[in-house]
Amino acid sequence: MSDRRLIEDWLPMAALSEESTRERRSMTALPPTYYLHVWWARRPLVASRAAVLASLLPADADRQSFLHALGIHGDPVAARRAIDEAQRTGERVANPYSYRRAFTHSPDEADRRYLRRELERFGAGPVVLDPTAGGGSIPFEALRSGFNCLANDLNPVAALILRATVEWPLRFGESVRREFEDLAAGWRQRVQDRLDDLFPQPDVPDRVDVTYLWARTVRCPHCEAVVPLSPNWKLAADGTGVQLQPKVAEGSESRERHCRFEIVESANEHSEGTVAGGKGRCPFPDCGRVIGGDEIKEQAQAGKMGDQLFAVVFKEKVEYRTKNGHLRHKWVRRFRAPRPSDDNRAEIRARLAEKMEDWAPLDIVPSEAYDDMFCDRSKNYGVRHWCDLFSLRQLLCHGTSVEVFRELLEADRDAGDLTEIRRAAYGYLSVSLSKMTDWNSRQCTWHPNREVMGHTFQRHDFSFKWSYAEMAPLVTGLGYDWAIRQTAKCIGELTALVPQPDDGNGLFSGELTEASPLPQITCASADRLDHLDDASVDAVVMDPPYYDN
Repeated sequence: MSDRRLIEDWLPMAALSEESTRERRSMTALPPTYYLHVWWARRPLVASRAAVLASLLPADADRQSFLHALGIHGDPVAARRAIDEAQRTGERVANPYSYRRAFTHSPDEADRRYLRRELERFGAGPVVLDPTAGGGSIPFEALRSGFNCLANDLNPVAALILRATVEWPLRFGESVRREFEDLAAGWRQRVQDRLDDLFPQPDVPDRVDVTYLWARTVRCPHCEAVVPLSPNWKLAADGTGVQLQPKVAEGSESRERHCRFEIVESANEHSEGTVAGGKGRCPFPDCGRVIGGDEIKEQAQAGKMGDQLFAVVFKEKVEYRTKNGHLRHKWVRRFRAPRPSDDNRAEIRARLAEKMEDWAPLDIVPSEAYDDMFCDRSKNYGVRHWCDLFSLRQLLCHGTSVEVFRELLEADRDAGDLTEIRRAAYGYLSVSLSKMTDWNSRQCTWHPNREVMGHTFQRHDFSFKWSYAEMAPLVTGLGYDWAIRQTAKCIGELTALVPQPDDGNGLFSGELTEASPLPQITCASADRLDHLDDASVDAVVMDPPYYDN
């Protein structure tokens, strides 16, 4: 009997390409594997499933049944052509695809009969290995197809993501979401109690500060002014921005020379950017000279670069009437200039210094040296340790988050309450905390055209940012609440996509039970998988890693 596989003779590349694009076209309805935790290369689920199935199915397998098992229940190429034609002519096409996105389809009874028939030579079921599994698209689709799954990655973060994506939803089902939400609620309250005073809110009803916009600063070597550095001062697409108000009353040699800020409503009122091409420009009218790039780097490397708050983004609850005359309300995003009460850095510095005495031995704050493997500009601007990528307030918040996490974990361990499902809940909570570090560092920027923050890994590096955005993590519904809600949503969607212990959807065992094989997840080098027996794997399906990326 020939052992030639389907992938060697045929794959519907055009259909897979369009369906893969369609999978991630809606940023508000991405597959849960995409947004559980940041990762570099999220492979499309439909393409991953195609690679797994086509690597196992015989070359003469029925192709229409293959397409159905993938979830491609129509002609995505023709649908794309119809959309392009509608855009060209302006004539709207209603539902050109006629079926849901392919990744939402889990194998039904017809698919399971087809796969059992075509793969009966594998006995209890084929074993699929992904030795560089990363974010887990390939093992996730192998699992959904009913196969025995082996997943490995060298990076421990990826190994945790794999467990959260592939193992725990299958093992615990919806109950792990409830366990996570219960744990997160207790954690959230403790963090609130310890950090609430770090974010003073305006004493105004129906108004809340949500984002703080900071500019890095240096001293002008010519006039000793504190110069806020930002390429531009735009805040919103409607023309809202910042105008610098240099304080010059005390003379050209005063070390008190600094800028105040005013929010203006049209682009022609914005101040000019104060940094370009690595060189600064003093905004004081009695100076206005260039600050050389070497001078900026020298100050930064000497620890003399600071930061200055130049705008605060707040939301305000406003009332309006509908066309029918009904009174409604909505939250509107607005901007204000900073006030003296916003600056509590002295208190934060003192509290962080006190905390560091306890945190340093416990490795709660990332104080390791900024590794030489990262050849980006941040080193030129004073980043010597990983903690330098965060402001003092961000460090205090993240450190407190980890401190509370560890306290709860130790309390559960001491009380004998650290069950397997509770461990999984802690794993998901750690994912939420990690999400917050991604969205609250000095690498986060403000996108004025969209009026939103960008996260740390907008690029695959730690490039230096002249200005950055800081999240207010304690605002109800935002910050920590948002991270927890996102994680809970992911758990629910992942659980809905994988077979559950009581749904009878086991492919080769007839029924999935608690004794059914769970995915085996390891954290090791891909060339050292010595825990696997010889000839124990039926297909190796992988996306080669970038390694030195």
